[in-house]
Amino acid sequence: MTLTQAQQQALDELMAHVGQPAAAPPPEPDMLQTWLGLSREQLQEKVLSLLDQKDEYQKRILDWINANPMDASLEILGVASWAFYQAEKDCNPKIKSYVDAFYYISTCASVGYADIFAVTQAGRAIAALVMIIGPALTSKSLSRPNSDQS
Repeated sequence: MTLTQAQQQALDELMAHVGQPAAAPPPEPDMLQTWLGLSREQLQEKVLSLLDQKDEYQKRILDWINANPMDASLEILGVASWAFYQAEKDCNPKIKSYVDAFYYISTCASVGYADIFAVTQAGRAIAALVMIIGPALTSKSLSRPNSDQS
């Protein structure tokens, strides 16, 4: 069997690739890339950038809390309740409405008793954060202004 010149050229090109290592497939994106659209390096860069600005953000937040303690408490509890509701609404049979979430989060900020418990990791993290800062916010919002401080 004889090959035409075009067939021989195609066979030669094919055989030139035989025995050579195949090109590595492109790496698959990791979970962060898939869900957040950021690579691990990009996320690390953003987190480090935020940490560099931490003192500035902390000062702003504390100034806002000192100037408006009741507003700060209500807004933080409101946002935490919304986040808790989003985390728990389809997983926790006791969270049927935003009011259920607000009830749980408000108890986390004060006495820590409720007949509702977080069942998701995100819900537990939100509750823990409120348990850490809630009592201080409540104390600040219920304290009378001290005229000795300027």
